[in-house]
Amino acid sequence: MMTPHPKIVIIGAGAVGCYFGGLLIKAGFPVTFIAREHQIQAFNDHGLTIEWSDHQETFPASATTNYAAITDASFVFIAVKTLASSKTAQDIAPYLQSNATVMSLQNGLDNARLLKEHLSQTCYSAMVYAAIAMNGPNQVKHFGGGSLIIGNTINTQNNDRLALIANLFDLANIPNKISENISTSLWEKFVINCIFNSLSAIAQINYADLMRSPGILDLTRLIKEECLQIAAKEGVTLDQSHLNQVIIDIPVKWPLQMSSMAQDLAKGKPTEIDYLNGAIVAKGQQYGIATPMNAMLVSIVKMCEFKKNNFRPTS
Repeated sequence: MMTPHPKIVIIGAGAVGCYFGGLLIKAGFPVTFIAREHQIQAFNDHGLTIEWSDHQETFPASATTNYAAITDASFVFIAVKTLASSKTAQDIAPYLQSNATVMSLQNGLDNARLLKEHLSQTCYSAMVYAAIAMNGPNQVKHFGGGSLIIGNTINTQNNDRLALIANLFDLANIPNKISENISTSLWEKFVINCIFNSLSAIAQINYADLMRSPGILDLTRLIKEECLQIAAKEGVTLDQSHLNQVIIDIPVKWPLQMSSMAQDLAKGKPTEIDYLNGAIVAKGQQYGIATPMNAMLVSIVKMCEFKKNNFRPTS
């Protein structure tokens, strides 16, 4: 049963962390953000603002850079970039109480595993279906969506706390669903990210304009086919008809959204390219499968990073 007001800590005050954290605050939960130094004063002095299409709301917010704030937290949500997963897990390990529950709100396939390598606590995964972007250090803009699919990708831990997390989200009016086969769901979202994130980033273009661009449908098909070949080698079979419909629906549902990778690239931040298209290329090399479209996207994104003086060589 949910305790009256379990403390929640959200690590990473980007768009995902701020949006869902704001909804939890709105529902009355005590939420603390572990944020970047430049965000702390804005959060603590002015709160957290979420802007919807027809209105905006501001909530009182507490933020710090000190991981000691995690000590008495019942739930810890990880909303940092995948490339920071392992380091974040190492940083929080000394502070987590033994019965805390950790959940990844990140892109990619293996975040829960990366966290679990350094944590004894239960680590679950969530898929985020939301079009959101930061408008300032303490301001997030909502373009559409806002639901979560949650589940367990680690065979050595049980599912008993998933219902508690689902109840928490229900109380905050956050649409959510527990998936019995979240690995397949993660792969579907992963393929979508491999298609939209890098293309939106390279062109700095929103989803509607992206899908109207000449020749883009053929390109998305080739990217998708490479991803599906790798998924099959990993023992994952995806519903191609459903996947095709999702690709069609995204620019209709969220026409003005630019991918998180596009936002990172525009701000000169490290991208997650190595953990998206780069992961397809790496797995292709492992299985002896050519992935030229995904390799091309990795190279172009890294070229864009190089131009921004933020180049991260592929490890």
